[in-house]
Amino acid sequence: MNERILSVAVTSDFDVIAARQRARQIAQACGFTALDQARIGTVVSELARNIFNYVGAGTVSFAIAGQAAPQQLLITLEDHGRGIVDLDLILAGGYRSSTGLGLGILSARRLMDHFDIASGSGGTRITVGRQFPAQAPLISVADFGAIVGKFDALPTNAALSEARHQNRELTDALDALQARQDDLLLATTRLEDTNRRIEALNALLDDKAAALQRADRSKDEFLAILSHELRGPLSAAGMAAQLLQSKIVTPARVTQMGELITRQVVHMSKLVEDLLDVSRVSRGLVQIDKGPVELHEVVAAAVEQVQSAANLKHHQIVQRLGRVRLLVLGDRTRLVQIVSNLLTNSIRYTDDGGGIEIRLETRGVMAALCVVDNGSGIGPDLMPRLFDLYVQAERSSDRTGGGLGLGLALVKNLVEAHEGTVTADSAGEGHGSTFTVCLPLYLERRAH
Repeated sequence: MNERILSVAVTSDFDVIAARQRARQIAQACGFTALDQARIGTVVSELARNIFNYVGAGTVSFAIAGQAAPQQLLITLEDHGRGIVDLDLILAGGYRSSTGLGLGILSARRLMDHFDIASGSGGTRITVGRQFPAQAPLISVADFGAIVGKFDALPTNAALSEARHQNRELTDALDALQARQDDLLLATTRLEDTNRRIEALNALLDDKAAALQRADRSKDEFLAILSHELRGPLSAAGMAAQLLQSKIVTPARVTQMGELITRQVVHMSKLVEDLLDVSRVSRGLVQIDKGPVELHEVVAAAVEQVQSAANLKHHQIVQRLGRVRLLVLGDRTRLVQIVSNLLTNSIRYTDDGGGIEIRLETRGVMAALCVVDNGSGIGPDLMPRLFDLYVQAERSSDRTGGGLGLGLALVKNLVEAHEGTVTADSAGEGHGSTFTVCLPLYLERRAH
């Protein structure tokens, strides 16, 4: 059941403005937001102006529908003109007049919850409705009568008042639009930041994938080298074993073949021990028995281990150790292994008759051990991966030096187990290399 609460006659421009203002006042009393008040006022204004422009007179009536929440505000606009000839075309959105008839009707249908229109030779009746906000209280017709009775009389300068009110509405709308634009800008900024993080993550994933591919290739090459290294001594030992099975074997031949088998077994044992060392150290399974160790003695023991290999290539190993005895806290056996591996590396990649130098010096609270050679040097492409597992095999593709090339990876792990660092430096291929191991001085550690 619909209860009329107010009617406004439309016979002039002033009445159109009055209908708009009353529409806003009633919408406000119904609990509508400022934005909805403006929408309802706009719909009434557009349709009332159509009545005045096309017919000259009509009415705008306001009513409440519903006895229970949510109620609905109904607004009916009537005239007794000749009707709207092109109504179907207007509702289809295909008709526009110079005075905006089509726009007013389409806007009313779009902005309101309820829209109904009937037009014929006896006139036009348009009813639009808007459901009350969910939080709005139930309002009776009597209540509305009291509310309407308190409405201020419309001022004589209604047009100016309306212009000021519309200006305020426009300002509020612009403020709301600016706030929305700020929200969109913030959302855009966050989206761009997310996109940058995604791009960085994709780049990181690409780098990881490339690194895994390189590691896989290096591992395959390493396994091929391992097979080659094992095949040689196995073949030699197998041949010697076959010769020993001959019916005619002299004591000298037995001795010779026995020594050959022994050398090949020692060589294979060394290969296996290198593999096991790298595996144990990289997993932190090597026991480091630390104690005060003098680096001069470590260097002497390491040089003694590699001297025969250096003599075979006519290398001269020069020791510049200084007079001050340098003590570090470490495992003597593993420290000798570090230095001997660095010396073996220099011997392998230095041509016959080359020079290798070992230096000992102090750098603050650290002892520095440098192994310098004038060998083949290190290319810039290999330098970042020099101490990685499986990478060293790439440097010895000619296999003239033999071995698996695990020495530097083992050196890095052992040095880090002693809380030290190892670095490499080279001016490039053909310009030699310098490897520097830094270890904490034992005296400095004991002083703390």
